[in-house]
Amino acid sequence: MPQDSYQACFEQSQDVLFVIGRRADGDFVYREVNAALLRDTGLSREQIVGKTPRELLPVDQAAPLEAVYAGCFASGEPALIESILDVPSGSRSWQVQLSPLRDGRGEVIELLGSARDITWSRDFAQQLQTVAPHLPGFVYQLSWSGGDDWRFLFVGERVEVMFGVSQAEVLADAGALLDRIHPEDYERVIGESIAHGESLTPWQGEFRMRHRDGSLRWVEANDLPQRLADGTIIWTGYVNDISRRKALEAEVWRSETRFRQLVENANDIIYTLTPDGVLSYVSPSWVTSLGHAVEDVVGTHIRDYLHPDDLPRCLAFLEEVLGSGEPRGGIEYRVRHRDDGWRWHTSNAAPLRDDDGQVTAFLGIARDITERRAMEERIRHLAQHDALTGLPNRALFFEHLEQALRLAARHGEKEALLFIDLDEFKPINDRLGHAAGDEVLLTTARRLLAGVRESDLVGRLGGDEFVVLLHAVGDSDEALAVAGALCRSLAEPIGVEGQTVAVSASIGVTLYPDHAVTGDDLVRAADRAMYRAKAAGRNRAELAQRPR
Repeated sequence: MPQDSYQACFEQSQDVLFVIGRRADGDFVYREVNAALLRDTGLSREQIVGKTPRELLPVDQAAPLEAVYAGCFASGEPALIESILDVPSGSRSWQVQLSPLRDGRGEVIELLGSARDITWSRDFAQQLQTVAPHLPGFVYQLSWSGGDDWRFLFVGERVEVMFGVSQAEVLADAGALLDRIHPEDYERVIGESIAHGESLTPWQGEFRMRHRDGSLRWVEANDLPQRLADGTIIWTGYVNDISRRKALEAEVWRSETRFRQLVENANDIIYTLTPDGVLSYVSPSWVTSLGHAVEDVVGTHIRDYLHPDDLPRCLAFLEEVLGSGEPRGGIEYRVRHRDDGWRWHTSNAAPLRDDDGQVTAFLGIARDITERRAMEERIRHLAQHDALTGLPNRALFFEHLEQALRLAARHGEKEALLFIDLDEFKPINDRLGHAAGDEVLLTTARRLLAGVRESDLVGRLGGDEFVVLLHAVGDSDEALAVAGALCRSLAEPIGVEGQTVAVSASIGVTLYPDHAVTGDDLVRAADRAMYRAKAAGRNRAELAQRPR
């Protein structure tokens, strides 16, 4: 692998990388650091390089690190540790891999440290509450209701440090920040954001922005979108200044042998591909991440490892790099593990050229993001489901309702909507407390699910209001029969807090297209029918009246 490739890999690695040496007096000293370390700690290169652990950290944090460093130098064996360190960006939890680097005689002369910030995964809920002051960039929440209706719902205070505009200015006018995107990048950034927002997929992008003083900054943005019931899209994410990383990416390092060790000890997978997609090099991290032996991988085509659904997109990504001759990043895809499971990876790729300027290969850096994807899926689930019962919430239920009505119209079928309100639920909360009320709501959800078909849909609108969508019903008699059976099931006594309580339900029933043809109108008609059921004595079902 060319020397400049190893050098670029060290600096561009998404993991924190640093090199530790030992002075003649026996003290450990930090000799080299990459841009990721500066970004994640808030320290400058001048503050770190040439300094000892005790000059950078409190003694109670530095002493344990020095003990581990000494053990690695003495044994020549790698070490994996977890440390909580106080740095300008805050108190952070780190997972650190230490790997000895040897000279030509096999003597350990330096240690390569590869660290990953695991603070958010240790305590995700706490991280959400404290992320803004601890990130080197800033957190934001941006909404879009179509057209030019952009609004920042939240923006971190570091926005003023990075771009010279205050929080108040940005919250009052989104253009105060969005208009600072470089004109050559603006259309791409906005277009990609909207596309990912409409498909509800995470977005990552790198682009240029102008500070109020006229200086140019490179930034990286990552966000996760969600859609509200009214169609508004909200992105939650963060922006980080990567200007230093961009400026230093092309620097040449000193020794090819040394940087080979740096690359091969990095947590990320470093790989090269021929223009037609054959793997010509993979770093040892492939074995750790995916289980395949390096010798079994080199010389094979990437189609042997990529998920069939992702392969066309990955090949198009490589064609884009080949066609533009420029680095590209941010593609996410699944890779087959040796155990036949799938791992999610994200990758950057850059063209490698010969002396004539022709692209002869691709250099890529890939990272396992399986845990991040699982966390995003969990966040997406929480945004669409009731936290107590796990049932679809109002937004998700209405989304499925509109889809069901479109299918029913296409196939000439009837759909029934049941609006369910518990009778005398409030006294249970008042008398036995909210924990008892929650148990009643959970039991209600279970009984509703047990009383309908697997193809039907049960949702909770909030409080003691539930809705049920019955697919492809024959007529109103069938819908009323299901509603009556649910009334009888919900009226069964419930054991709560050592006591037996009884609730019942009033149910309003509407049919598509007999009573209404839109989701909102169906719900309103069912709501009115439910109130007629309450007025008629509760614990019963009433059919909606046909529109006049």
